[in-house]
Amino acid sequence: MAARPGRRASTPRLVLWGIVMFLLGLGLGALFTSRGCRGGKGRLPVAGEQAPSVPAPKRERGAQPGAPPASVPAPPQRPAPPPGLPRVALVIDDLGYAQPELVTRLCAQPVPFDVAVLPYQEFTHQSAEIAHARGKEVMLHLPMEPLGYPGPGKNPGPDAVMYDLSEAQVRARVQKALADIPYRKGVNNHMGSRITPDQARMTWVLEEIKAKGCFFVDSRTERDSVAQEVARDLAVPTVQRQVFLDDDKGYPAIARQWERTLALARNQGQVLAIGHIYPETVAALEKLIPAAKGQVTFVYASALVN
Repeated sequence: MAARPGRRASTPRLVLWGIVMFLLGLGLGALFTSRGCRGGKGRLPVAGEQAPSVPAPKRERGAQPGAPPASVPAPPQRPAPPPGLPRVALVIDDLGYAQPELVTRLCAQPVPFDVAVLPYQEFTHQSAEIAHARGKEVMLHLPMEPLGYPGPGKNPGPDAVMYDLSEAQVRARVQKALADIPYRKGVNNHMGSRITPDQARMTWVLEEIKAKGCFFVDSRTERDSVAQEVARDLAVPTVQRQVFLDDDKGYPAIARQWERTLALARNQGQVLAIGHIYPETVAALEKLIPAAKGQVTFVYASALVN
């Protein structure tokens, strides 16, 4: 049987078509390979070569893993200032002999302060009543013998604590004076520069004060006073005077001492100052206390004892 010529003609055509497709595949592969390797960043690593490492972004110390890094470090924290204004405790001595009108005028100042009332005087009880009714803290101004007694201006008053008294007599006089002052919360010494440096006598005095639950302010009429040390040994709440306002009764002198009081309060945080029931002092305080508003806070002496 004779062969069919159509089948022979198709075989070379198929072979040729296969060769063309093979060459076309080689060309396209070369093209894509050259594009993929162009430039260092897009180059794929070959066998045996490690891929380049990329450094991780730095993280703030203490940050949680995975948290984004802080772009700006936080500013350092400053300690908060102590709350409140500096404290001033003001004690006005020698009430008891002053006229009630002057005491009323003094106590009209709308700030806390203390009045120290002498026992056995004409206006002792009335002065304590006036001060207590107007919210002031009342203290016993305990008379004690000063150095130089019985010289001029050195008389501490009736039934004072004197150096030559026995222990029993000293205790009895302290008890009597405490009983004479209504509303008293504390005690400070009137004069007393002969007594306050004496440890034994101050022990007798302070034991009686402690028995009545009072605090003690050492007026520091004598630089060698041991009153505060003895009070602390006996666990009597105590504080010392730092400024006398009116050794000179003139207004410029009182104003200078007042500025010293405010400066000490700012530097130390607290201060105790003592003045007297002089008309000049009362008039000066009527100007100085309102002017100190916003600079200090006024407190009772009992707020400063320790």
